[in-house]
Amino acid sequence: MNRDISLDILRGLMLIIMASDHFGEPIFQHLYEFAGYVSAAEGFVFLSGMLVALVYSRYHVAGGMVLEQRVWKRAAVIYQYHLMVVLGVFVFTVATQWSGAYWTSFANEMQAEPARGLLSAMLLVYQPPMLDVLPLYVVLMLLAPFGLRLMLQYQAIGVTMVLLGSASFWLAAQYGWGQDVLALLPHGLLLRGGAFNFMAWQLIFVLGMVLGFLRFNSKGTLPRVNGWLWSVSVVVIVALYLQRHGYIHRDWSPIAAWFQEYRHIGRDNLSWLRLTNFLAFVYVIAGVIVLHRRYNMLKLLALPARWLGFLGQHSLQVFAYHLVVLYCYIPFRWGDWALTDNQKWVALVFFLASLSLPALWHQAYLQRKKQAAQPVQNLKPLCNATMPPVILV
Repeated sequence: MNRDISLDILRGLMLIIMASDHFGEPIFQHLYEFAGYVSAAEGFVFLSGMLVALVYSRYHVAGGMVLEQRVWKRAAVIYQYHLMVVLGVFVFTVATQWSGAYWTSFANEMQAEPARGLLSAMLLVYQPPMLDVLPLYVVLMLLAPFGLRLMLQYQAIGVTMVLLGSASFWLAAQYGWGQDVLALLPHGLLLRGGAFNFMAWQLIFVLGMVLGFLRFNSKGTLPRVNGWLWSVSVVVIVALYLQRHGYIHRDWSPIAAWFQEYRHIGRDNLSWLRLTNFLAFVYVIAGVIVLHRRYNMLKLLALPARWLGFLGQHSLQVFAYHLVVLYCYIPFRWGDWALTDNQKWVALVFFLASLSLPALWHQAYLQRKKQAAQPVQNLKPLCNATMPPVILV
């Protein structure tokens, strides 16, 4: 499989940051958007787009609908994990309601109308807190083959078409078109969008897919990083970090106030300044990866990198697991059963360490699946020797 371990390491790092963010206090206030107008979600979506192009581009030469079938099969797997998470949250939410507990589920609407909430969540139109990422991925994966086919078939022209189309949807999202689409859905459903406007956030996935496609075509050749552009990216990151954390005040000048308007930094519709901040990070990290591959600069981080890469290889299982666990953790965040801050730090360490469990389970499952397939593979030479060749048309 055409896969880059550095991408798995980065995905594992994004998982750790997102899980810590979702864990809440006392780490949330120190970690969330600590580097500026960027979060781990942007990185995770971008890396997923890269992996789609790197992993599935090879099926283009198989002809027919093989590429589409492979990608849509992955979309079905993601949807299955979404269903498992939704059912886990549903059980917790209903148990909370029936027990008369003092706490409430994050899925407030589901707690008030369980059946309607469950059906709407299964149809991807009800997305309570933290349950908005997997629906986004399902839709992205369903649409990914069309963009990937264009790029593989028409190369530079295809890339241009995909980027122009994606940028047009992003621009439409800046004017609220995504909400207009939701308004067309049946009113009998519980409609609650998540923190990610699909029309805007698809741009990050597409940019990752384009970069993955270019990487696939280059056959693993290290990209060239322009020193001047890399330096400008660092300056952008530093400036937006200072603005994000209050070191640049709105009352300094009209320009400073203009840059801090929500329409320029909004997260739900991925406003242009947030997008710029993220792209600057992508370029800086790309430069660091290139330097590491040439000079082995990060060799001291080999041990944690192995763990992060392991989590990244099983990111879907780890992500689904952490969502259910954190819903069940709600009683211990506030109220009568709440842990102290010191206890929460200890709980956080155990929680992050437990992320290895779903990864280990999935690794064992894949190994059992591979072993079960080996007897069939061992029969192939015998079959080939005793039966005439078959020509597939």
